[in-house]
Amino acid sequence: MTRVGGPLIDVAALTSWERKKLYRDPTRIKLAKGIYVRERDWWSLSDRDRAIAKIVATGAGVPGAIAAGQSAALIHEMPLKGWEANTPLEFGMFGATTGKRRDWTFRHITIHQTLSAVFVETEFGKVQVTTAAATGLDLARWHDLSLGVRGLDHALREKLATKNDIDGALRRAYGQHGVADMRNAALLATPWSESPRESDMKVALWKEGLPAPLQQVNLYGANGEFLARLDFFWPHIGLGTEYDGGGKFAGEHGVPVEVAAIKDVRRQHKISNLGVLNFRVDNTSARSGRAIPDLVAMYRRVEARGLPLDQRFWKSVGGPAW
Repeated sequence: MTRVGGPLIDVAALTSWERKKLYRDPTRIKLAKGIYVRERDWWSLSDRDRAIAKIVATGAGVPGAIAAGQSAALIHEMPLKGWEANTPLEFGMFGATTGKRRDWTFRHITIHQTLSAVFVETEFGKVQVTTAAATGLDLARWHDLSLGVRGLDHALREKLATKNDIDGALRRAYGQHGVADMRNAALLATPWSESPRESDMKVALWKEGLPAPLQQVNLYGANGEFLARLDFFWPHIGLGTEYDGGGKFAGEHGVPVEVAAIKDVRRQHKISNLGVLNFRVDNTSARSGRAIPDLVAMYRRVEARGLPLDQRFWKSVGGPAW
C-alpha cells in the first residue's frame, strides 16, 4: 500500500522491476526516504503544492513524525511570511531531541500534543499534523508572536478552531519552553482580523501598551447611511486606523486606479466630516518602521482631547482586539 498520492512515488509500493526502472530514471527527484517524484511532475506544481508535497513525503518517510510549526501552518493554510516554497520543514514528536536534521527541523512536543494530532488529506496523501490551535501557539513560541497570532486569527476566522480549542491546546503545552509567548498569542487571537497585516498591527498595538481597540467598526452618518468600516477603532476618543493593502490602488478587483482613488478621497471626507480621525497605514509606512510609533503618538494627542464618538454613529461588527 502506497504511503503517498498524486505524482509522488513510494518505492515500497513498487515491484522489484518498477523499482529498478525508477532508479534508472535520471529525472527522478528524491523528496524523502523512499519517496520520489519525476522532474516533469515536480515543476508542474505551484510553489505551495511543492511545499505541501515535501511535507507529506517527509512525514511518510519518517514514521511517527508529526508536521508541526510552519509545516503544519501550510497544511492548515495559515498565512506565513515569505515564499511558501522556501518555508523550512518542521516536525514534532514526543521525546524528540530538538535540532536540525538534513533538511528539516525536529521539535519536541508533549505527549498530549502528540495524542491530539490529526490526519489531514491532501492531494499528495495523508499527513499527520498538530491541530490548528496547537499550530498557532507553536508558531508563537518557536518563531515570533505576530506569526502565531496570524495563525490563530486565521484558524478562528475560518472556523478551524475555537477559543476553547486554543485554551485546551495551551493546557496541553503546559511546562513547555516559550509558554509565555503561547499565552500572549492566545490572548490576542480573535476571528475579526481580515488580513495578516491586521494581525501584525494588533500585536504591535498591544506591545505599545495601548488599550484594546474594537475591530471591524462600521461608521454611519446622521441619517443612518453607512460611511465606512475601520479595521481598528477607539470610540472613547474617536480615533481609528486601517491598513491599506498594496492592491487598493493597483487595480484590485478590476477597479481602475483612478476610480479607486476618487472613491477613497470621498470615503475619507465622510469619515473626517463625522469628526473621526483615521490613521492610515500602508506597505511603505509599515516597512519603514514608522507607522506604529506615529500612530501611538497620534493616540496620545487625541487621548488628551478625550472626545468620544456618539454611539449613534458607530457599530462594532467584531469585538475587542484582545
